[in-house]
Amino acid sequence: MAELTATKDNKGEITLAQAVAAYAYGLALSDFQQRSRVADPARQVGMYLAHVSLRLGLREVGRGFGRDHKAVAHACRRIEEAREDPAFDRTVEWLETLTRRAAGVAA
Repeated sequence: MAELTATKDNKGEITLAQAVAAYAYGLALSDFQQRSRVADPARQVGMYLAHVSLRLGLREVGRGFGRDHKAVAHACRRIEEAREDPAFDRTVEWLETLTRRAAGVAA
């Protein structure tokens, strides 16, 4: 697959990552726009999915989520640390697979 560039409009991919994370956490997509502690874990998973599964850059993901690239890097670190828990790891692995298949991205 060709590498995604910063000039490409990735809004659909960002929305996909947000939708998958929102579904997993039982939230509405509009919850991602609000700064709330309830949405933080789902937002972090969404950022992780966009960066890792969809191979988007930190800055692209940050723009899509209304955050800066440092917040995305922090979210990805948090999710990686949380994956030490086998149950959470299985859930994130399933969400990654779901996201890739929906986007048509090879594993």
